[in-house]
Amino acid sequence: MSKIQSSIQKALEKTRDAARDSTQDRNKQSGQQNRREQKDRRDKPTASGVFRVFQFAHPQKKTMEESRIVAAIEDRVAKAAYNLLRTRVLQRMRNNSWRTLLVTSPGPGEGKTLTASNLAISLSGDVNQSVILVDLDLQRSSIAKYLGIEVDTKSGVGDFLQGNAEISDIVYTPDDMARISLLPNREPVDNPSDLLGSPRMKELVAWLRDQSDKSIVIFDMPPVLACDDVLAFCPEVDAILLIAAQGITDRSRLEKSVELLADYNLLGVVLNKATQMDGNDSYSYY
Repeated sequence: MSKIQSSIQKALEKTRDAARDSTQDRNKQSGQQNRREQKDRRDKPTASGVFRVFQFAHPQKKTMEESRIVAAIEDRVAKAAYNLLRTRVLQRMRNNSWRTLLVTSPGPGEGKTLTASNLAISLSGDVNQSVILVDLDLQRSSIAKYLGIEVDTKSGVGDFLQGNAEISDIVYTPDDMARISLLPNREPVDNPSDLLGSPRMKELVAWLRDQSDKSIVIFDMPPVLACDDVLAFCPEVDAILLIAAQGITDRSRLEKSVELLADYNLLGVVLNKATQMDGNDSYSYY
């Protein structure tokens, strides 16, 4: 090989080496950039108040209308009542630096799940507030049903508590519901009060509290007189909201419920299904 050919060969090899090194540097920088972007997305709170969107849920408007979810109905009286409830709840929660709220009722059919869901939606209407709604009525779960969300083939709170799912598997962000995250339950579980006092439950509560400090966590729970689930879980929450229904809630049962909850922070009683003079359904809080 001539000296000229040898020089050309060396120059070509040098050029290839430089190009390879440049490509490796670009790939390395790109990988570092991707990791930084992923970390930013992971660490930055989303609109829902939870740091990551794990999966999306798709509420059905028709189902929400039938369930009287305020996000899907044009009921000025109901929306105004829930906005008033939101204001009262936020005042008490913020004044006491409380972030977790348990919603229950004396018995079934008094509107606790509807109130918990609509309160969550109303709270999320405050641009400075986000909400995490958790279905802890582990034997008669209704939140997903009220919103028309299919979770039958996915994972829910009960799956996590039984060790069959991780937290990332049970957190959903509903479409078109800014600043709300949802933890539904998929199917009834055995021995719910045992699960509510388990290390897995404590882990979940700690995780929920560790989310954005602008988030209020609402736990929809069974009726307080129906089982011991509420009393087993009360020590884990900051405050309690009791739901009663006109024409359904017996006064003695309401008084018994208030007595059982006397050792905890009872925000007040919401009177559901009250009828005003104009015939519209309304709600009152006292």
